Amino acid sequence: MNLFLIRHGESEHNVDRTRMAHTHDSQHSLTELGQNQVQKTAEFMRSIVNEKTVLYSSPYMRTKQTAKAIHSLLPEQVPFLENPLLREWELGNLYDFSNRTPESKKEFKAAGQFYFRYQNGESLADVYLRATMFMNTVVERVRRQQRYEHLVVVSHAAFIQMLLTFLMDWPIESLTDFKPVENASVIQINEEDGDYQFEKIFIPGV
Repeated sequence: MNLFLIRHGESEHNVDRTRMAHTHDSQHSLTELGQNQVQKTAEFMRSIVNEKTVLYSSPYMRTKQTAKAIHSLLPEQVPFLENPLLREWELGNLYDFSNRTPESKKEFKAAGQFYFRYQNGESLADVYLRATMFMNTVVERVRRQQRYEHLVVVSHAAFIQMLLTFLMDWPIESLTDFKPVENASVIQINEEDGDYQFEKIFIPGV
């Protein structure tokens, strides 16, 4: 079974982070550029998968918009499913990047990026656990069912990074200031003799 990880297209808060302070992360839409990006990605995915495909999406608005654009070009029998395990790294209900307290900065410095847990939110370690749970439950269940040749997952930068960290056995120290994968890019995961490899196979040229 082929596993594809796709990040959502460019969203409103990718352009203006101040939106995080007044609009919950789950409610940010794609920008016009983001919509163009996901259309290119949808056309690419149509060319490499078939009717034996299942598509999972984060329930956030920008990922659903991305996933629906892809799904619209796939055979009509392809299931479209949402799973909250795929949601983005939660930084709190509303997070103001310009109003971080001295106490939180001190705690972040002490804990480090991976272990620091945002107030009313998550640490990257929490996202890592969600990624392993998705892999060991949903992905493994789909694999055992043997109904599908392709599993397409539309998610977010931090989730994708944590899933890759789990699959590739990367050390936690390597996660310092990781660079997110490009918007609407496609990563293919391959397994051979129990070992995983990944390849970025598409970046929309928009």
